[in-house]
Amino acid sequence: MIRSSRIVAVAFAAAVLTAGSLQPAAQTRNTQITAPNGMVASAHALASQAGLEMLKAGGNAVDAAVAAAFAIGVVEPNASGLGGEGMMVLYLAGTKTATAIDYRSAAPAAIDYPSGVPAEGPASVAVPGTVAGLTMALQKYGTMKLAQVVAPAIRLAEQGFVVSATLNGVIVDNFESIAKYDALASLVLPGGLPIEAGTTLKNPDLGASLRKIAAGGADVFYRGEIADAIVKEMAAKGGRITKADLASYKAIERTPIRGQYRGYDIVSAPPPVGGASLVEILQILDQIDLSKEAPLSPRYVHVVAEAMKRGFADFAATIGDPDFVDVPLTKLLSKDYAAARAAEIRADAITPKVTAGDFKKHESPSTTSLSVVDAQGNMVALTQTISAFFGARVLVPGTGIILNNEMVNFGTRGPNAIAPGKRMRTMIAPSILLKDGRTFATLGTPGAARILSTMTLLVSNLVDFKMGIQEAIEAPRFYARDSEADLQVESRMPAETIAALVKLGYSVKTLGAYDLFFGGAQGIVIDPKTGARIGGADPRRDGAVVGY
Repeated sequence: MIRSSRIVAVAFAAAVLTAGSLQPAAQTRNTQITAPNGMVASAHALASQAGLEMLKAGGNAVDAAVAAAFAIGVVEPNASGLGGEGMMVLYLAGTKTATAIDYRSAAPAAIDYPSGVPAEGPASVAVPGTVAGLTMALQKYGTMKLAQVVAPAIRLAEQGFVVSATLNGVIVDNFESIAKYDALASLVLPGGLPIEAGTTLKNPDLGASLRKIAAGGADVFYRGEIADAIVKEMAAKGGRITKADLASYKAIERTPIRGQYRGYDIVSAPPPVGGASLVEILQILDQIDLSKEAPLSPRYVHVVAEAMKRGFADFAATIGDPDFVDVPLTKLLSKDYAAARAAEIRADAITPKVTAGDFKKHESPSTTSLSVVDAQGNMVALTQTISAFFGARVLVPGTGIILNNEMVNFGTRGPNAIAPGKRMRTMIAPSILLKDGRTFATLGTPGAARILSTMTLLVSNLVDFKMGIQEAIEAPRFYARDSEADLQVESRMPAETIAALVKLGYSVKTLGAYDLFFGGAQGIVIDPKTGARIGGADPRRDGAVVGY
């Protein structure tokens, strides 16, 4: 069952938009937030507050993003945490440079899975990257000490936080699976029943682990006593991760993906994740005139769905860990290739089966995103995950850390085939938009395969339809993929559009009005005329925008 809940939106010292600036949001469930200096948007109010605490103390966007990322792993334990992984894209306004930090999880050296990788349990766990990635970002691009940015997360773990209806719903939906794992069940199934909304959830063991990391850095996690606890649990329960696997893990700084869409520059996450495919889809759409289309018109939905299918097909055929496979980025990101793909799209017919392009030389809903802008215009877009809700369902005793089940995201052949030390691909695509060389927007969303479709719609809503960020986030979503028959839409899709699409040959599957299936986006825009920071968060998930 998919659940959603009302978002809390908070602003500190909000500024007023002036005439001629970006249009305010249309009628939305949640208030569009405006502030003059810095802003944090995340999937939970307390994580956003953690980031804002750093900004108000003089920290930059990276300090705030790292604080919020550590905190979100405490208050949204179903979606991310120390036992997970992610990708961060950041843009430094002063030097006009962009970079990406890849802290995707990696396969251990032992990959013996004669019956296939299990969906949960210790054998499904990959080497976590979160601690390495966040500490690298802070050390290279932040201004604060690790102990200072981890302090809010420690406080939340030890003092507790109030369980939301959304978190309760995820626990209820996964009750039978969680109940099989005693350590995790003891945390979220007190007395054998799901912890109720409104109850305070404390995780003092996680607080202790965070204190150790704050004092000793990443080495405590990858070489010290936390590593020992993880390896002990792996050895006892049939996991594959060894002390050597943890000690050899490194976060990697990579060059972001770049592309263009209707005069905006897109800076997105590089392989092994989905930024190249997002840019490809947008550059296909860039070849097609949508200026006369209304949002959610039949032609608009059809053309975007066809572009999405092609991006998904090429993702499957080409994207993998760039340290193991040769990803054909030059072709994927070229305007000529986008034009050729756009030329395949017919206005009067659907493409029943979309195949990948000619690349002859080449062979999970539980995620969270956050966005940060500081007073200098630096931006961070960050997406992290433990893969499935509650990951592998493995909570390492004595640490409070829930481990990922990322090993299931490998394939058996092609660019995503499993190999020791390799990073599996996923579709996360945290992205930053620039206009005329200046930062314009930072965007991200969870949602498994729907990440690429949702990110496409967010950019299109902002650029093609000049929506405010909150309106862009709340607008009805749809999802089309090369490998799936249905066009999946939210129930707010206009009836006349659905009828026209069915007549065109689509099989339409209608979901909820604000369906968690489509993720939970966060975003911040800088008004190019006033410099105001304008933030939005998704009513499909618990989240908050805060600014000062």
